[in-house]
Amino acid sequence: MKTLRKRGFFAVALSMALAFPVFAQESDSGPSLGDVARKMRKDTSEEVKMTNADTERLFKSVDTIFDFAVQDTGMPKHSVVKRRMVSKADVEKYVQGNLAKEEYAQRFVQAEMSMKKLGLVPRDFNLKEFVVKSTGQEIAGYYDNETKTVSLLNWVPAEKQEPILAHELTHALQDQNYDLSTWMKAAQKDKNSEADESALARKAVVEGQAMVVYLDYMLKPIGRTLQDTPDLLYAIEDPAVKGMIDSQLVHDSPMVMREAGAFAYKDGLIFEGELLHKGGKPMAFAGAFARPPHTSHEVLHPEAYINGEKLPQLRIPDMSKVLDNQYEVYDSGSVGELDVRALLKQYGERRIADSLSAEWQGGSYVLYRRKSEAAAPAPAQPTTADLALLYISRWKTPQAAARFAKFYAGAVPQRYRSAAEEQVAACLGTNCPISIAQIGTEEGPVIVEQWNDDSVVVSEGFDAPTASKLRAAIRNVAGSAQAENLPQQEIGLRLLDIPAFRECEERIGNDLAVQLIQEGKMTSRRLAVADPSK
Repeated sequence: MKTLRKRGFFAVALSMALAFPVFAQESDSGPSLGDVARKMRKDTSEEVKMTNADTERLFKSVDTIFDFAVQDTGMPKHSVVKRRMVSKADVEKYVQGNLAKEEYAQRFVQAEMSMKKLGLVPRDFNLKEFVVKSTGQEIAGYYDNETKTVSLLNWVPAEKQEPILAHELTHALQDQNYDLSTWMKAAQKDKNSEADESALARKAVVEGQAMVVYLDYMLKPIGRTLQDTPDLLYAIEDPAVKGMIDSQLVHDSPMVMREAGAFAYKDGLIFEGELLHKGGKPMAFAGAFARPPHTSHEVLHPEAYINGEKLPQLRIPDMSKVLDNQYEVYDSGSVGELDVRALLKQYGERRIADSLSAEWQGGSYVLYRRKSEAAAPAPAQPTTADLALLYISRWKTPQAAARFAKFYAGAVPQRYRSAAEEQVAACLGTNCPISIAQIGTEEGPVIVEQWNDDSVVVSEGFDAPTASKLRAAIRNVAGSAQAENLPQQEIGLRLLDIPAFRECEERIGNDLAVQLIQEGKMTSRRLAVADPSK
């Protein structure tokens, strides 16, 4: 896809290659690949100017690696890939041109405020500033699906760029067979899901497939592939691997940015790996393009995709009459499984994050802004105190709903400067929640209710009587009109709409790449011992 690897996923792969040949034997007492990657991120050594012979060798390798991608994916080759050599000045000019065009639309500002109100991002965190500053300056090779050309670098030795080409040339092969621009735009016509959600699921297919070919290229010297080395795929979820993803960027990022940043590469790779094991190359490559996943839920749970599982959409009805036109909709969207996982990790529930988020069955939010008096117009940019939140989620079991309700209420003191539990008025009659918690904050009460349909309803910033009316309206949604708000894209994954965040996304995958290749080396040695013929 048209993307630059600015000190991102493949820049670290490049850094690693500079220090180690593919699957070379290194001393057990020597530096780890993680150590090398961290060193290379700080390295400012002089650039290497490629000779004409180097350029010719690298150009020839494009055809060889492209043929490898053809064989590895089963996708036919339709033409030779165009290639060009670029200088660092050319690339920097291209990068600066893209950044100069970037606009932070109101939708991005709305998403930032929603993430802050939901607790996904700290209230004092400047998301725009962080995303821009996280943009790197170094790149590796990249494929442009508009010009159908792979760009190579004249300041990096040829042998160091070759592993990176396995990923980028997979995009060229995808483009030749399915026209990536057209295929991605087709998500806008997807009747089975919201357009943005479908586009993100398709992105996971595109990047996941390229990751498979990249790893297969690295495994090639020992005669193995990801398909017959499943331990490498499962190693991504190993706590030891997760714990070593320790770049400074990751440390500085809110959890939702880490989760969203790893989605296309990490979860896309796992998704494609599962398809490989279930249905081989036909299902994982051509099959995923012919029947792409519709939602991120299908990517996170490949069995849901394989079995054709459908989750009903969970939306909040139009509340304008209930609110007596005192509020207007500021933003809306879904709080998906990935968002819930990030929320749990952000507030100290890493032990249960994966298991509880897997019980998620749907989530939606609407953020409201109180209408201002004519004499006192509202400021252009509100604060979280100017906004009120209504959030509903659904869970597989009553136990999961209860756990999430307890977690959400317990995390309120970490999200607000002041928080105190308040007494709740007794609920009389039959239409009462299973449990209810109310916490007073500087921005108004936070009310968390668990209901007997395995749902959890949250209101923040509304007074108790208004929150009660909203609860009743949600409980009586039959025949209600649906709010005509913004697309129901998962709030965390809306970050991927911002071009600069794609740079952040790739950099977050840095240490993941390093650890995967390290695991690949260890796996290759174990396999060699177990099977000397390899």
